[in-house]
Amino acid sequence: MAQQHQNTAGSNPGASATAVSRDESRFRQLLESAPDAILEVDVNGCIVLLNQTAEKMFGYSREELIGQKIEALVPAAMRHAHVGHRTTYTAHPQVRPMGTGLELKGQRKDGSLFPVEISLSPNRTGEGLHVIALVRDTSERKEAEDRLRAVREQLTAELKAKNELLESRNREVERANRLKSEFLASMSHELRTPLHTILGFSELLLEESDGPLNQKQKRFMGHILEDSRHLLELINEVLDLTKIESGRLDLHLAAFDFTGVVDEAISAIRRQSDSRRVQLENKTPLHATVYADRLRVKEIVYNLLSNAIKFTKDGGSVWIESLRNENFLQVAVCDTGIGIPAEEHKAIFDKFYQVGETTRGIREGTGLGLAITKHLVELHGGKISVESEPGKGSRFGFTLPLAKTDSGMQGHK
Repeated sequence: MAQQHQNTAGSNPGASATAVSRDESRFRQLLESAPDAILEVDVNGCIVLLNQTAEKMFGYSREELIGQKIEALVPAAMRHAHVGHRTTYTAHPQVRPMGTGLELKGQRKDGSLFPVEISLSPNRTGEGLHVIALVRDTSERKEAEDRLRAVREQLTAELKAKNELLESRNREVERANRLKSEFLASMSHELRTPLHTILGFSELLLEESDGPLNQKQKRFMGHILEDSRHLLELINEVLDLTKIESGRLDLHLAAFDFTGVVDEAISAIRRQSDSRRVQLENKTPLHATVYADRLRVKEIVYNLLSNAIKFTKDGGSVWIESLRNENFLQVAVCDTGIGIPAEEHKAIFDKFYQVGETTRGIREGTGLGLAITKHLVELHGGKISVESEPGKGSRFGFTLPLAKTDSGMQGHK
């Protein structure tokens, strides 16, 4: 049947012509429906074929472009150079984009320019080498890119302005903090000087070395001395905080026995616990050698003991525990006080934060004690934490580095 079909086709030239005509029609439809402009140029640069898209893109009719030099569609300023480019391509024809890395433009009949992308392909015909140019109008994409670039530039400019404003405000804040720290440090010093005089003379008068005082006078002097000591404590807290925040608090590290510091802190605060009938003791008098700033460690212990006593009802208990753990000493200050709600466990270490009223029904202190204590512990490379429930007391734990000569004795008391 194949032979019969060939014979039929061969004997019917009209059918063959119809098939060719149908193929040409399909090729023409494909050419005309292409979204990009398609132009075919002969070896002399004359346009021999184009589609409807090319007509619409460049604003010429098909009749106007057929036979015209391709340079008619190139910007006037580039036409002379384009002739040379065309000659070079003809000498080495290959499928490739035109003007790689360059911003190409086409020129319409009205002289307006628009951005394009062009791909070139050689087409060898019976009439010689032809070149097919596929031209894509990139105006919309270019406009979108320009809009995006403009938005980016605007955002960059706004971000730069905001960063500059933020930097300026940061400098102002830093300057204000520095001035605040300098002011507080100066005022703390100026306040402590006369306060030490008040404390000194109050203690001398209570010693009655220059004559006895009556009970009323003794009571008054006791109030003066107690409140003066309290005021000095508050001033020292403010001064410590300013030093910590400004990075000017230097630690004087040395090896010392921790139990000795605990004994000193308990002795210093014993009067406060006795007045509240709060039992105060060191339950594990562990002779551990820590490597830290002795004065600051005493301050840590004193602050935690004082805080525990404030929030423990009369007749309650406050105690301190210690335990070696690898290279650190674990310390806990515990009490049977009113406790702290779980949602406040983190906030209590913030500056000026106060949990609530003490057992006396009033707020005491500045709310700086725990904030300073946390900073001091962390300056030693330690950590501080709290375990507490309302009505079940509190347990403040912290760590201190053991001296190298002591770190190997873990577990021994």
